[in-house]
This record gives sequence, C-alpha cells and structure tokens, in this order.
Amino acid sequence: MTRRPRAARLLLPSVWIVAVVLAGCESPEGRAPDAPTSAAQAPGNTNDAATTASVPAGIWHLATLRLPNEPAAPVEAGQSYTLELEAGRASGRADCNRYTGGFEQPGPGRLKFGLFAATLAACPPPSRASDFMRLLGAATRYEVRGGELELMGDDGGTLVFAREPPAEAVAAPEVGRTFVFECAGDLSFTVRTGPGEVAVWAPSSLGGRYAVLSQARAASGARYEEGDFVFWNKGDLATFELAGQTYVDCRSNPRQVPWADAARRGATFRALGNEPSWNLEVHSDRLVLVTDLGTEQVEFPYSDPIVEGTRTTYRSVGGELVAVVERQTCVDTMSGEGFEASATLTVPGGTLRGCGRFL
Repeated sequence: MTRRPRAARLLLPSVWIVAVVLAGCESPEGRAPDAPTSAAQAPGNTNDAATTASVPAGIWHLATLRLPNEPAAPVEAGQSYTLELEAGRASGRADCNRYTGGFEQPGPGRLKFGLFAATLAACPPPSRASDFMRLLGAATRYEVRGGELELMGDDGGTLVFAREPPAEAVAAPEVGRTFVFECAGDLSFTVRTGPGEVAVWAPSSLGGRYAVLSQARAASGARYEEGDFVFWNKGDLATFELAGQTYVDCRSNPRQVPWADAARRGATFRALGNEPSWNLEVHSDRLVLVTDLGTEQVEFPYSDPIVEGTRTTYRSVGGELVAVVERQTCVDTMSGEGFEASATLTVPGGTLRGCGRFL
C-alpha cells in the first residue's frame, strides 16, 4: 500500500460535475429571463452581423474565456478546449479531459446544456478546465458572428469559439494520448500516440493484433502505416486498413478511453461510481482506487480473492478496502449506461456502489 486514504477525502462530492449540472439549470421560474441582454437580441435591432438561427453544427475551438466580472482571457499555449455540436449532442475537450452530453435550443438565440459526462484527469496548472465546464454548463444564449460562436450566461460569463482550423494544422494528435475509435459492426480500435508514430490495438474479433505504425505522407489528416496495417486520422474520424480490409468512418469515443487505458496498464476489471465520483482498477496483485475527481490515488495490495459463484471478494492486506464484484446487470446512475457487473466498496467512512466491466 502506497498511502492510507483519508475517509473524508474518499467521500467528498463530485464538485466539478455537480457544478456543471447546477449551472445549466433554469431560473426558479422554470424559464430563462425574457429581457434581452445584447444589442443583437434587442427588439427592433436590424444588425445582421450577429445571427441567432439554429446553432451551427461542427467543431469549435475556444479562443477566449471570461468569468463573470473578470476580463476576457485567451487560451494558454498547449491547452485545447473544443465544442462539437451535432444533432442535439455536445462533446469536446476541456484541456486534458473529454466530455459529452446533450443540448436543447428552447428558442431563437437560446441554448441549454444538459448533464455532462466527463473524464476526470487532473490537468496541470494553469488549466482552466473547471472554469470552462462551469461556463459551458451555465450558457443560456448564443450568437454567431462570421466565423465566431459566442456562448453567454445570465451571470455575464462568456466563451468565444472560432471555427475548426484546417485539418492539416491539427492532423497530428498530441503525444501520449489514447483514443478509442468505434467502427461499424461493433468493432473498436485503440490508438496510443507517440512522437511520429502510434501504437494500435485491433479488436479481438480481428485477431487482437498490436502494431506500432510510423507516420507517412498524407494529403490531409495524419496517416500512419506498418506493412498491411494503416491508420488514417482526420479530427474525430479515422479509417483503418488491416489485412486487406478497410474500416471507414470510425468515430472517436472519449468515454471508452479510461477503460482502454486501464486494460493497457494490465487491469483485469474496472468499476466506477458517482456521488462521490470514484473508480477502481483490479490488477493481479493490487487494487487501485481513484477518488476526488482523479486527484487522489491509493494502491492496496491484496491476498487471494474469495470466489463464491458469481461473486468475487477482494480484501486489502490491511483491511482498509473490501471490494465485492458480482456478475449481474448494473446501470450507471448518471449516464444510464448498462454494465455486466456491479461493484460494492467498503472504505473508511462508508460504502461506495457502482458498475464495472471485465477487461
């Protein structure tokens, strides 16, 4: 065991996710205020520079962020905040994290985001990930001016986005990131980026092949190849070629990345839960518990697990953590996603319940 957890920290609420949910709620009267707050929305305004028609789909990149009562701040170098809107779904990057959720357009120039599901990595300072997610969830209005999209909240906070830059400018993904691309036929490929190369894991149904592909010349996007194995990436879409077969329109799914990374680290089972947010990885010799929105990680060595039918019990050597995994249908309380197993953790200060899957 590397560190003994503190009960108070294990049971802290998921402040970041809850803040996003609350920020996206309607006013106490059940609707947004009717009073216009910008010239483009004022009655009788005929300025066509700003439009409030249906919010345009596509990928937007954050240019500036402004908290209430503060000056606008540009995005720091090395950070990326994006918003992709498509058919009532919103997704993107919040610095080192990914998020996804739904949105509605209650009326012209109006926008309302629902609950976001997000990865919970601790981005290094001076990250504005928490501010970005709070302002995004609080947005109630939008305006489009040429190539810019501005989201505004009733508290005065704003996010200004620019159109996606040319594919060639963003073709090569940053080093050290994992992607999971889902293709038709229930197939998914895992990709891990490196300097000038990528590691690719093919699905088990295609032989589970692993290969390191080197970057090759491409007219657009980023292309990597090694023998008969090709990965061609352009934004959130990818094409794979393997053993003479081509798999097109494979879309990045950031929600699957934590599971792929856990498997890559050697975990055989992973579980997660909400309120408070936590996740657990089961390895051959230890349990790894992550809490406090990814900022607190504790490893517990354990002895031989106890198997009773469909139930397996893991008990840490010092008894601080007991994890019971049972093969039964389980539904996540936040996302509604179905899982193949339930997980119940007993920790100092209480019990944590969630769902998981075998890797």
